[in-house]
Amino acid sequence: MKASENASGTSRATKTLNPSSLIIRLPLYIVLFCSVLYIVNGLIGYRAFKSIFEDEYSNITRQFAYTALSYIDGDAVEGYAASGIPDEAWEETDRELNVLTRTAALAYIYVIVPDKDFGSRMYIYDTVHPEVVNGKAYPLGQISSLKNYGEEYINRLKDVMLDGKDDCRFVYNKTGGHVTTSVPVKDSSGKVVGILSIVKPMSEVDALKARYLRSTSIFSAILTVLFITVYIILLHKMLTKPLYLLTRETESFARHGGELSGRLKKVRGRSEIAILARAVEQMSVDMNRYIADLTHTTAEKERLSAELDVATQIQANMLPRIFPPYADHPEIELFASMVPAKEVGGDFYDFFMTDDDHFAVVVGDVSGKGVPAALFMVVAKTLLKNVGLQEKNPARIFERVNDQLCEGNDAGLFVTCWMGILTISTGELVFANAGHTAPVIFHGGKVEYLTVKPNLMLAGMPGMRYADHCTRLLPGDRIFVYTDGVTEATNSRNELYGEDRLILCMADKRDLSAKELLEAVRDDVNKFVGDAPQFDDITMLELSLKAVAPVQGGAGQATVTAQSATSPAALPEGSRAVTKVFDATDENMGPVNDFVHSMLPLDCPAGILNKLDLAVEEIYINIAHYAYAPGRGTAEISCLLEPGQGGAAPRLTICFRDRGRPFNPLAREDPDITLPAEERDIGGLGILLTKKFMDSVTYEHTDGQNVLTMSKVLA
Repeated sequence: MKASENASGTSRATKTLNPSSLIIRLPLYIVLFCSVLYIVNGLIGYRAFKSIFEDEYSNITRQFAYTALSYIDGDAVEGYAASGIPDEAWEETDRELNVLTRTAALAYIYVIVPDKDFGSRMYIYDTVHPEVVNGKAYPLGQISSLKNYGEEYINRLKDVMLDGKDDCRFVYNKTGGHVTTSVPVKDSSGKVVGILSIVKPMSEVDALKARYLRSTSIFSAILTVLFITVYIILLHKMLTKPLYLLTRETESFARHGGELSGRLKKVRGRSEIAILARAVEQMSVDMNRYIADLTHTTAEKERLSAELDVATQIQANMLPRIFPPYADHPEIELFASMVPAKEVGGDFYDFFMTDDDHFAVVVGDVSGKGVPAALFMVVAKTLLKNVGLQEKNPARIFERVNDQLCEGNDAGLFVTCWMGILTISTGELVFANAGHTAPVIFHGGKVEYLTVKPNLMLAGMPGMRYADHCTRLLPGDRIFVYTDGVTEATNSRNELYGEDRLILCMADKRDLSAKELLEAVRDDVNKFVGDAPQFDDITMLELSLKAVAPVQGGAGQATVTAQSATSPAALPEGSRAVTKVFDATDENMGPVNDFVHSMLPLDCPAGILNKLDLAVEEIYINIAHYAYAPGRGTAEISCLLEPGQGGAAPRLTICFRDRGRPFNPLAREDPDITLPAEERDIGGLGILLTKKFMDSVTYEHTDGQNVLTMSKVLA
């Protein structure tokens, strides 16, 4: 049906074609082109004629000027200019100049001497042809002002008088114009003493120009008419007539559903038009085949679209959609959403209770889009939940799921994933990150990224090991987990939404409920993206801890927030053990101190805190600077806070582990602090202070790790 609609639409469009208009327009364009060419050729020819004409006049007048110059005694010019009195020699020269003026049909011959400032000129000789111009000759000594002459004329006089150059100037007017040629008059020493100028009229210019234009116009017009006639005949036979047939045939093609009338058989030969005619005939065959294929494809596409709609609904039903999730756990507030970029997507989220006190949250992003990613998502989500109900450790869950996903993964797909297990009774959140974006945490009045070094994505490589990390959520704390479709949303200027915009948006909306917050983030992303299409799936989940549930069970329950060197069963009652892994860089010195401070009781004395800070900084900076140099590595820091027994003060034990080169800082001899500073060896003072400030400091190298443990009674 769509194909027939296209055909009818084409028919309506082709009804407006008028091929005869093309036959009319083309000759008109040719006439216009030839007319322009005719005018341009005339102008160019006239300019060439004028240039040749001026060259001839320049040569003739220069010859006359030097002939006149041969009559003049240059040594006598300055004397005539000074006295203004003619003599016999002057009279003889004046007669010769008059004869030359009449013989050569010149208008004037005159010799002048400009003053020093070129403000006036004195005439030495002046002859006038009475039959050429009206006027009288200036007598010897006549002075004429130059103030009314233009700067160009003055500069020409200077060129002749000062530089000894010849000058030729053409003036055109209604009578034809004239040419003035000036040459320097020199004395016997070569000094320029005056200027000789001759003026020859160009009265024959008009006649020559008219004769030239008349002959050129007639000849060009005859050639143009012949060219247009021959060209139009050839154009009609070779172009317009075949184009007319092509136009009629395409109208028939559109009107009769791809069928041709057969008139294109008249277009023969190997020209481009003939090739086009054969192509139109072939197009008719191909179009009929295409319409049949399109009809079949459209029906198949509609069937696939219906199936994709079902798949979209199935995928949506696989994701939990009941919020709040558990009526018997009001301390948990959670809301999540997933918006696929295509009909089905590769993002997913999940949450479930592993037992009465542990709540698991998962957000993942499968590489790729569409149906393959959706199928892989189903497998990954199912495995994560099945293994998550058996294991209590996110890192161990990732290890098992990773190995299973790697089996038969010929398509090379992988999953970035973040999983956390919340102990509802204590607020402890143990999480692992498999190449996923860092979530946002609302904690202690701050909104920041919960950043740890991520492990490799799932399905990337079998046998991978994953690390657990830990934080503690207090009542009112929230954690927002999302996929990179949020931060990598792109607007029409190819700009990313980015992590900075996300953190600012969430800080501004921190007082909203989980559902309202997700809607606010989605609205902010949509506002930033504008009309640009959605490039990637967008998945968001926020978990909020409203209150910590009481512990179900007897005394002796240990508060364990992460991996610990001491087994939970071996810890004294009320102990707290936390392990974190940091990139061993100077930039993480602050986070390391914050981590240690988070383990201390609120009433820890300031003096103890200062000593702990110095000792922690000394050991951590040694690891950052020397353990892996020149490369980089990680430092694992475990803190164990044991409550005091029988009213005694609590004890904090800090254990540093790194896999750098073996090094025992305690084996170094303590510096002699009794010596002046300039006589002591450099180094060693920080370790000495660490040993003095801590109650105990030990070192061992085991399992390829440097292990330094120090403890301090917090009193």
